[in-house]
Amino acid sequence: MSAPPPRRALVLGLLAALAVAGVLALAAARLRDRDATSEVDGGTHTVLRTEIARTISGQLTLPFRNGPDAVHCSRDLRPVRNDEVSCTAHFPIGLDRHLTVEVTRVRHNLVTYRRHSLPR
Repeated sequence: MSAPPPRRALVLGLLAALAVAGVLALAAARLRDRDATSEVDGGTHTVLRTEIARTISGQLTLPFRNGPDAVHCSRDLRPVRNDEVSCTAHFPIGLDRHLTVEVTRVRHNLVTYRRHSLPR
């Protein structure tokens, strides 16, 4: 048997609301993902600024919105806990976003770092 029309509309409305909630939860999880781990470059013994920029660009890209056009970091990141690097994400529309990247953990040749947004 098929459901009466009012019940069918209610079920479709609930399914649409669940789909929207799922997309919003995914977007929120991507925005909160601030930690990343990279290998130390064998030649420079640092995490290269290009690797940091690639990681930040990926973190700032949402499922239905393009990420930054470019991310520039001031220098490479040394594998020393609490070492910091300043970065700027350049978006096609809107203001640039200024960030600090800080080393939170060093284990062998892997460096874990966290990005922090700076106030505008």
